[in-house]
Amino acid sequence: MIGLARLYAKAGFGKHESFAAAVNSHPLARESGVSVSRVSIGRYLSGTTVPDLAVARVIVAVLAARLGRPVTLNDVWPVAFAPAVSDLALRYERSLPVTVECVAELLACEVDHARAHALAALDFAPPAVSEAITGWRYGLVDSATGRQTESREVTHRQVAQIRETCAWFSGLDHARGGGLVRSAVTTYLHDHVAPLLRGSYTDAVGRSLFAVAAEMLQLAGWMAYDLERHGLAQRYYIQALRLAKASGVESRGFDAFVLVRLSQQALNRDHADEALYLARAAHDDVALSATTPAVRALAYAAEARACARLYEKGDTHAATACRQALLAAQRELDTGDPGGEPAWIGYFDPPELAAEVAHSLVVIGDTTAALPHLDAALTGKSTDRARDRLFCQLNLAAAHLKTGDLDAALAVAEQALPTAGTIASTRVRSRFRSFRRSLPDKEPHVVAFDERVHDELAGVA
Repeated sequence: MIGLARLYAKAGFGKHESFAAAVNSHPLARESGVSVSRVSIGRYLSGTTVPDLAVARVIVAVLAARLGRPVTLNDVWPVAFAPAVSDLALRYERSLPVTVECVAELLACEVDHARAHALAALDFAPPAVSEAITGWRYGLVDSATGRQTESREVTHRQVAQIRETCAWFSGLDHARGGGLVRSAVTTYLHDHVAPLLRGSYTDAVGRSLFAVAAEMLQLAGWMAYDLERHGLAQRYYIQALRLAKASGVESRGFDAFVLVRLSQQALNRDHADEALYLARAAHDDVALSATTPAVRALAYAAEARACARLYEKGDTHAATACRQALLAAQRELDTGDPGGEPAWIGYFDPPELAAEVAHSLVVIGDTTAALPHLDAALTGKSTDRARDRLFCQLNLAAAHLKTGDLDAALAVAEQALPTAGTIASTRVRSRFRSFRRSLPDKEPHVVAFDERVHDELAGVA
């Protein structure tokens, strides 16, 4: 029995007519212009005909709703629709129902170890950035998000439970790195969030659901970024951006936050122009929605980082733009009330901004001015944000090295080593390697430092 026939029998539709009616009445069918007959259903069930992708996605969504569990294209047609991993979830889809199915397919791929390995190996794709910015900025607003399927209706309480779970996972990420719980995050998304996205909900519940789903998809993307799985991170960010837009005012500027995450990633992959475009796109969200001072400050800080990198690449005018953006970020954060900020931006406080200011100043060559900002960042960062503190320490060590103080640089870097051994973050290891490459060879203190780095980081993700 082929996959479709087996799942059809389990779903208990009974007649081809009832299955065809369920397909034709599904929100995704209406959105995609899909219509099937009982004759077509019979051919699909017998295996004599394979539907096109648009029809197949609706059939999968109907089966998932009836069975109350995740169902994917790969479950139903493992050969015909074995997804091209390189294209999976990379588009910013105009259609909200199609986006929901793309998210479900991405999560199904993540929990399938064979396909997850190929997905994790993909790199950042700059062309997808331009498409995402265009779709987000100029695409139509989702006038209604409610939908009715055969699933039980989603409640505000279920949405609140997702938000609590997301906050818990986020705390672990800050303290121990993305590698510690990322697999648990993607499993939770696959098992609990994707079925709700495919379910029934009112417009009000739907917008709240999309807002919290966007937060959790962003978190999964951020954890992938922390593990340097850049193609995977980009896919989560793009889908998070689409759901954030669908949530409307519920997002409170979360669109800008995701755009900044994409900007950070573009900069990490040495695409400074794209990083600047993304940071300035975040300003568009700031202008269009009810954002808060911390969100606005974050967007300016991202712009400053991008300008600093452009200066480093030879654009002499970019240093002035960098300084202007840093001043704007400081002004915005000074007007804020930490108690009035959304939880997802709570980390962006004065110590975090001090770290951002210092980073950009070092890149544009003003290391002396950066040092007090680094000291302020380290003094202010709490111990439950161990990874952030570690990056501050390494940035301070690098700044000391730029001023010619090798002993101070090594002393600060060695203070960071015990913490580094407890954090499951590929970025941490890469940052230590980068710092090591900047050190002079054959110095006795450097040789001893190398040995400690090797001992502390052995086995860390």
